Amino acid sequence: MQIKLSEVWASLTGQAWAFKAADPIPELQADDACFSVQITEGLTGYASHVRARVLLRLGRSELGLLASAMFGRPCAELQPADEQDAGMELCNILSAWLLDCLGDTSLAHLGLPQVLDASSWQRLYQGASALVQLVAADPTQRLAVIMIEFPADTGEACQIDLQQPGASSSER
Repeated sequence: MQIKLSEVWASLTGQAWAFKAADPIPELQADDACFSVQITEGLTGYASHVRARVLLRLGRSELGLLASAMFGRPCAELQPADEQDAGMELCNILSAWLLDCLGDTSLAHLGLPQVLDASSWQRLYQGASALVQLVAADPTQRLAVIMIEFPADTGEACQIDLQQPGASSSER
């Protein structure tokens, strides 16, 4: 998994980074950008439950690097919405890749990426056991990818609305 994440990061940013499994994830910092994609399971049009979430956390400079590479512009020319879109897109890409970790995903559906505030991200991360926890191997590089799974009988018991005002996908 670490190699695949390195390949994804390098293809998007042009920079080779090493990643490692981590337990626990390094502490959330004030300027970290947090994202999530919900994975639901169920037949379209029928009740479904949240099966898993992919959580992504990037430091401010890492988010700028990603957005700069994705949009082909220097960081100084980027708008906050550009960085938000880049983070949501990376979370979406990683969610599709991590979906294989769930085994049978014949009824699985990826939701739209969301921007999370720090408290929502922390609540999700601390409230579940992780299937996958990867971080940049270099402690000065702030990137964490986590996949948490929820038992079918809970369907993400909290069912909290994590959508923040103005923090939805640009695909409205």
